[in-house]
Amino acid sequence: MSYVEMCKEIIENVGGEKNIQSVVHCATRLRFVLKDETKANDEAIKSITGVLSLVKKAGQYQLVIGNNVDTVYNELVAMLHIDNSSPQKDNRKWFDKIIGSITGSIAPVIPLLAGAGMGKVLLLVLNLTGILPSEAQTYIFLNMIFDTGFYFMPAYVGFSAAKIFGANQYLGAFIGLVTVHPTWADIVSTGDAVQFLGINVELVKYSSTLVPAILSVWIMSYIEKGVKKVIPEMIKVFAEPMLIMMITAPLTFMVIGPIGDYISQGVASASMFLFNHGGFIAIPILAAIYPWLVSIGIHKALSPISIALVAEQGFDPIIRVVALSANMSQAAASLGVSLKTKNKKLKALAFSSSMTAFLGGITEPAMYGVNLKLKKPMYASMIGGAVAGFFAGLMKLKAFIYVTPGILSLPMWISEDENYIWLAIITMIIATIVTFMATWILGFDDSEFGDNPKNPTPSTKISEKMLLKSPVKGQTELLENVNDETFSSGVMGKGVAIIPTEGKIISPGNGYVSAIFSTGHAIGLKLDNDVELLIHIGIDTVSLQGKYFYNQVAKNQRIKTGDPLIEFDLEEIKQSGYDPTIMIIVTNSNDFIEVLQVEEDFVERGSDLLLIA
Repeated sequence: MSYVEMCKEIIENVGGEKNIQSVVHCATRLRFVLKDETKANDEAIKSITGVLSLVKKAGQYQLVIGNNVDTVYNELVAMLHIDNSSPQKDNRKWFDKIIGSITGSIAPVIPLLAGAGMGKVLLLVLNLTGILPSEAQTYIFLNMIFDTGFYFMPAYVGFSAAKIFGANQYLGAFIGLVTVHPTWADIVSTGDAVQFLGINVELVKYSSTLVPAILSVWIMSYIEKGVKKVIPEMIKVFAEPMLIMMITAPLTFMVIGPIGDYISQGVASASMFLFNHGGFIAIPILAAIYPWLVSIGIHKALSPISIALVAEQGFDPIIRVVALSANMSQAAASLGVSLKTKNKKLKALAFSSSMTAFLGGITEPAMYGVNLKLKKPMYASMIGGAVAGFFAGLMKLKAFIYVTPGILSLPMWISEDENYIWLAIITMIIATIVTFMATWILGFDDSEFGDNPKNPTPSTKISEKMLLKSPVKGQTELLENVNDETFSSGVMGKGVAIIPTEGKIISPGNGYVSAIFSTGHAIGLKLDNDVELLIHIGIDTVSLQGKYFYNQVAKNQRIKTGDPLIEFDLEEIKQSGYDPTIMIIVTNSNDFIEVLQVEEDFVERGSDLLLIA
């Protein structure tokens, strides 16, 4: 499936473009704020090729995409025409609003900070090794480039925060830039008292800060709405932005900015107090629960603490340390699964996921694809993370830049004056060994990844059996042999493939239509026996844009066994160069003990196809 088609399905199943209030992305997820989450079709979203998982937390509708999230995001925003100027009623709880606003404002900025951070680390390594002296013009030039990523942080955060709060994004960036204007920087550096309209203005350095920017843009969003109500239409082009600037900027310098600075300093001071007086206790506890924060998508809410610590103290001895312990434990758990399991598909999935986590610190593939599904490896990662966190807290490990911890980002533990890289490596080794041993000892049940569903072992115990009927006539094939990795890997769920001999799909049971696609190439069903089914006709046939497909039902329509669902022109599809293989997937396979294919090489419409227990 192309990214364009994927994005079309996403937009359709989150309730349409008009239901999208905002959307941002982080390292692996699309983070939507929907006007009405009840309009979204959760099951259809989960069935979209390329969507690994759905997480609903902190007022956000999060689609876990993986490493290609930025490409998907770019295609998505190119299709959307979201009007952020119209206020929307927000029914989220106050906690969800706060967390959602923080994560939504910071998530788009994190890749920039990570890139600039690693650039500064690279420069430091080149300088310490004598390759590039600090007085060299090349060093000075590169240092200026990478410093820009942090110095103008209020502008980046202001721009993304304005989108979250429904304000003009360029005014949001303007408010951030005002606080780092060279004139203000000179005033702060001299330390001379300054007044505005006779009122003393506190001298605060705002470069590399984010809390003041978020608060200022939040207040600006209300000022903007008020100004829009009173400015006449004929002069609004220049009067609106001028008044918003004249009101918000002074308020930022006199009230909002200092309050935000106090909050940042308070968070940093409290974190350092915790680190100095109980880090060896707090860090292992946080490392143990961190994977669960990642799983529900609110770990980004800890980013302001990490960024504030680096800005205020010059290092982060807590959040990045916790992330290192947790990331390596997730990687080790997945590696343990890969080496222990005899299942070829699981072995390959777990190994590739563990390498992604080890090298880049991106743990979602390992977490969603392996550890959470098998459960016990997740518990093993908590044990390993806690032990590694205890060591790191005891040794007072420090990170000097905000980057996702992994092997490739090891230089983040070095500064001009201090070097903790060996302690970081030892922490990684402890997390890996302890988690690996725990995974091996606790074990796991990998039966849901069964390599050969046609031949279940005699020991398989089925307490309650259901026979799912075939919706189409044709030759059966193992799902793992399908020429589409999304289906053959089992990430969508267990099932069976059928090479059709006729172009008619019928309902395999009683239930209703949970998802229908305008292209006609796929349909989602929710049956009365709690089986959630995806019937996908052909490989890449979505590119036909509905040609040769004819839907016979509508979304939410009640259906019974044998009802016609879709008709398609089999011969025309073949002549167009498409593989017509039909995938029948039980998308909620995890809800059952087994999903087994019957031992029949050829099935008729209505004959037994899958045994579900």
